[in-house]
Amino acid sequence: MAQNFKSHSLVLYKNAPAVIDQVGDKIAIRLAGGKNVNVRPKDIQLLHLGPLQHLSDLDATPDGSVEETWELLQGETVELAELAELIYGEASPVTVWHAWQVLHAETHFSGSIEEIVARPEAEVEAILGKQREKEQEAARWQGYLQRVKDHAIQLEEDGGHLYDVERQAYRQASTNRTLKALGMEIAPEKAHRLLLQLGLWNETVNPYPAQFDCATSQPELQVPELPEEPREDLTALETFAIDDDNCSDPDDAISLDGNCLWIHVADAAALVKADSPLDREARARGANLYLPEIVINMLPEAVTSILGLGLQEISPALSFKIGVGDDGTPTCLKITPSLIRVQRLSYSAADQLMETAPFQEMSVITERFRQRRIATGAAEINLPEVKLKTTLDGELYNLSGRHELAFMEPCGFSVQISDLPRLKSRDMVTDAMLMAGEAIAAFCIEKEIPVPFACQPPPDEPGTPQTMAEMFAYRKKFKRSGLHLDPDLHAGLGLEHYTRATSPLRRYSDLLVHQQVRAFVGGESLIGEAEMLVRMSEAETGGGNTAMAERLSNRHWTLLHMQQHPETVYRGVVVDKRDERGTVLIPELAIDVKMRRMADVELDEEVQVQLLQINLPELDFTCKMV
Repeated sequence: MAQNFKSHSLVLYKNAPAVIDQVGDKIAIRLAGGKNVNVRPKDIQLLHLGPLQHLSDLDATPDGSVEETWELLQGETVELAELAELIYGEASPVTVWHAWQVLHAETHFSGSIEEIVARPEAEVEAILGKQREKEQEAARWQGYLQRVKDHAIQLEEDGGHLYDVERQAYRQASTNRTLKALGMEIAPEKAHRLLLQLGLWNETVNPYPAQFDCATSQPELQVPELPEEPREDLTALETFAIDDDNCSDPDDAISLDGNCLWIHVADAAALVKADSPLDREARARGANLYLPEIVINMLPEAVTSILGLGLQEISPALSFKIGVGDDGTPTCLKITPSLIRVQRLSYSAADQLMETAPFQEMSVITERFRQRRIATGAAEINLPEVKLKTTLDGELYNLSGRHELAFMEPCGFSVQISDLPRLKSRDMVTDAMLMAGEAIAAFCIEKEIPVPFACQPPPDEPGTPQTMAEMFAYRKKFKRSGLHLDPDLHAGLGLEHYTRATSPLRRYSDLLVHQQVRAFVGGESLIGEAEMLVRMSEAETGGGNTAMAERLSNRHWTLLHMQQHPETVYRGVVVDKRDERGTVLIPELAIDVKMRRMADVELDEEVQVQLLQINLPELDFTCKMV
């Protein structure tokens, strides 16, 4: 009731002390720090009538024995003022406030202001034991933090906390107590930096496959034998599998047959049936993971050994006969399981044969198709491309399945960066595979076969870039491509409809197309649209994660390569410029760098740049012009 309160009384407001300044319809109270608040009587509890002038008076610590009073009050009930008098010898505002703190601590006493009882001895011992544990844990935590700051960690004692830091570096945790306590941003990059500083990681640790939840070990599943079935004998055709040097999973090949091309593809669906363990594993992975240090396959190596084109004298395939009209439009004339005899060639070797038969004739057909694509808006963006190969002296830490943290010594490594030159043979093969994709898409549309169609909307401002700077800018204008059940334009390729069908050993969406086409040709039931949407979504997620892990891994190793060769001066091309700032593309590394002091250079101008420093956890670097 309001009449129970008077000025200068000590009251409790939100578990904190307050002094009453004035009593009226509402009660004016003063809080610690001098803040004034008007409250209702029910918002406060009277602790002592006072008088109390200043809340700072409560800071004095009165003499008294909580233990003795607790022993004395076993089995009795008292009010707060009585508790204060028993502990401290009087019931003043100061002693009542400290008595309330004793009650609020809930160690020796429990209850309310009006009714306080002493806890049994067993309860007090249990509470004090937990408090001691908390204090010891707090001391251990502070000791750990100090060791981290001093770079003097002890793995046996600190391993649990540091394992959590590593989980943050792998993007497997949403928060991290260590980073927060050190005042660091909670981000994988910051955890990565800390692990480097502590010597738990070295620079060769590549966290990006784990960050994007990519499988980092080879699939180990039983592979069935290739089923016996009728296959058309196409071994009389001169057939070529043309790939990059050291390709280990050749899954497409081409043949000339009069005015038509045969596109032969590894017959993955003959072995990998829908919903089989192999299918589910490939679906979860989404695609092969091509890292500079290793290739992690979507399917077991035995599948490639059986189906890889040219890995045996006679290879099984699913073959598509493609006719191309005078206007460059491809048509799928035949689909058949086949047997082929394959000659394997590198792009550079094939390029030496482009003026000879049958390469010249095949090139004429693909060029007709290519010109049609360009006429319908295909983007010709010929920016530099490279291939990375990393060799390590030690093990691949984040791919080895190792979970125990340990100090890591510096590991020797080398990074080979090879240019992927623009070759006629590469263009021919690329267009042959795109021809097959468009023709198979048209076949699936006509036959109403649900498959994933690759679609990409056109840029808001279509163009025909010519220079490197124009291509760099135009690439940014393109919208993201995606898989859809309804066919639509793929603007980047200049195709009205398109499906990916020529890499079923490497990419799950291609395998889906093969499973559907093979089922249709064999008169078997198809995967329905609803189920196809689910599988497409999984394929797109897995494939997208794989692509991100590959891109960031390539940048990681490119930066380390640059760090190994700080004296190298690179030829750069200015591809973007805004006032004093600009972007320089380094063609031999296929990497671009933001730079300042660019006012005196023009777009597409060549400059010489040299590395200043790299920031490996942030995947950033700076250069200077020389």
